[in-house]
Amino acid sequence: MGLMADVLLTAICVLGLAFLAWWLLGRMFRPIAEPCCRALIPGRGGGEELEQAVHSLIWLRGLGLLNCPIVIADVDLTPQGREIALRLAARWPGVVVWPADHLTEYISQP
Repeated sequence: MGLMADVLLTAICVLGLAFLAWWLLGRMFRPIAEPCCRALIPGRGGGEELEQAVHSLIWLRGLGLLNCPIVIADVDLTPQGREIALRLAARWPGVVVWPADHLTEYISQP
């Protein structure tokens, strides 16, 4: 009877610790629920890095680890780079192209 009680108590403790670890990891990786958080990608030149950066953030969004709008700040995009940025914004909801010198207007929006 003593051995059975020890095995049962050990199993309960292991399950309790596993639940606690699962809950803490869930809290750590939970998406940010704040509406004031935004992911900002600076758009420069021909926009060569834009597609990879947006795909990475969309991948995190698909995993449920990111829950905020993605802003492509038009710092000095060429017409080709701006076309790429607008295509990315049209492809996914929550991706916005915004002029870098007017970012304060976008941030002040609710």
